[in-house]
Amino acid sequence: MLKLLKRFYQFLWIYRGKFILFLLVLVVAGVIGNLGPYTYKLLIEALPSQNYRQILLPVLLYVGVRVISNWLSALSNFLGDRVLIPAARDARLTIFRHIQDLDFAFHVNKNTGSLISAFKRGDNAFFNLFNNIHHEIGEVAIGLTVLLFFFTGISPLITILTVAIFAGNILLGWQLIGINIAKRKLFNEVEDELSGIITDNLINYETVKFFAQEVKEERRLRRSFRDWTQRLWQYVNTFRLIDIVVGTVSNLGALLIFWLMIKRLITGQSSVGDFVLVTSFMTSFYYQFFRLLYHLRGIARDFTDIQSYFAILEEKILVRDPAKPVKLLNIQGEINFGQVSFAYPGFSKKVLKNINLLIKPGESVAFVGRSGVGKTTIVRLLLRFYDVAQGKIALDGVDIRRLAKRQLRSLIGIVPQEPILFNNTVEFNIGYGHQRATHHQIIKAAKMANLDNFIQSLPEQYQTQVGERGIKLSGGQKQRLAIARMLLTDPKVIIFDEATSNLDSESERLIQNALWKIARDRTLLIIAHRFATVRRVGKIVVMDRGRIVATGSHQQLIKNKQGIYQYLWRLQAHGPHVLR
Repeated sequence: MLKLLKRFYQFLWIYRGKFILFLLVLVVAGVIGNLGPYTYKLLIEALPSQNYRQILLPVLLYVGVRVISNWLSALSNFLGDRVLIPAARDARLTIFRHIQDLDFAFHVNKNTGSLISAFKRGDNAFFNLFNNIHHEIGEVAIGLTVLLFFFTGISPLITILTVAIFAGNILLGWQLIGINIAKRKLFNEVEDELSGIITDNLINYETVKFFAQEVKEERRLRRSFRDWTQRLWQYVNTFRLIDIVVGTVSNLGALLIFWLMIKRLITGQSSVGDFVLVTSFMTSFYYQFFRLLYHLRGIARDFTDIQSYFAILEEKILVRDPAKPVKLLNIQGEINFGQVSFAYPGFSKKVLKNINLLIKPGESVAFVGRSGVGKTTIVRLLLRFYDVAQGKIALDGVDIRRLAKRQLRSLIGIVPQEPILFNNTVEFNIGYGHQRATHHQIIKAAKMANLDNFIQSLPEQYQTQVGERGIKLSGGQKQRLAIARMLLTDPKVIIFDEATSNLDSESERLIQNALWKIARDRTLLIIAHRFATVRRVGKIVVMDRGRIVATGSHQQLIKNKQGIYQYLWRLQAHGPHVLR
């Protein structure tokens, strides 16, 4: 808990001047706001005199206390917001930035629904925790201090009893809140699972529609509600337990103090004014205390939620930038894989074994092989989504581990197999990789990618919304948009993860024409799926079981009748009957 509070206050302490001023105003407002019972005592003691001025003075003092307290409370809320709002913004930006910096492995394994839930709950918890700690716990602490100050002048015994009752309630509340937090964590687990199912369904709605599985999806969600309902009941029942236990102890304690004050009043040890002061303090303080208990339940929930929120910051970055990164300027585009071996984190089996490959500047290279032989892994290592386990990858003779990830990736343009677009305009998506791209530059890139004619035919042209993940565009249109997006960054190295296997002939032709148009004087790496593209490259790298088994041109490799390349080429050119 202390670690959690330390991180929480780190964000607040950025605005330390405003924060200290807020605390000072909060304390003064709390002290003045708790002077009401003392004005009652003065009024009761002034009544027997029947002197107008003596009676009016406590009344005016009471009104003054209420007005000043109200103004100071409003001021403390204003000052608190001046700290809270920017601190909550900073926390969200810090966590968002950390998620952006986390490795590819984290994003592959993450549950998007759970992460969105953690963000939403955590941001709400940041606001609630600030208000509950300072405005609720703080006000009760100030109220208790003022109460004990006046009680000490009346009876040390009552003062000690009040402290004991309050401490007992806090101890009981702490134990019960511990149970509440544990139940909240269990509930959050099934809540995140539920969010994951809903998010998964919304992302994959096409698949649901294709197979007419709407009823199945509803059943899947309904099944998850069984655990959700059970754990929710367990969680909310802890609130009832807190109400009953703490409420009973508090009321019995108040009854004991009232009984002692009645005895002191009867024996003449205390005045009627003292009795009114004690009973007024007890009733107003216990109202605050019960309100605090109500908010303590919220604080318990907030602690659990903000713990998950801040836990994102504990996720380790495995692929780190060097302490003093090398800066490459005007690169030529030479890539050298030297004795590269690699296994994915958590797996012992190597997916790449002793890869040795030199790619010269401006050379076009295609990687060919069955699915799962390591073609995509080579691309991920080149982009430093992961670091090699053995050997090294060099760009223009510099080990890429000596480069900052951001600079390395800015030097390499990639067209993924399945381009994912933002739910924004065509222009936004094309210009995404270039912060200062002009409209003219975007049009030029679209023309080179053979996309401008299509865009001009759209109702809003470059301002047309592409939909979530680019759903309004076809596969070929998305790939050509990805080519335009990549081209705008003007990279010396291009990676093209070919997706022409599921495109029509016209789209394939447009994509290939665009690709070869922009590949001049650039190093081009192709993850090949179609041999129409492969035949035009300068070097073909054939992979099998994580190794390079052959290299050469199409004409050279096709002559090896026992080779994997010829087998794959015949399979694609003539169909499955070549196996017979």
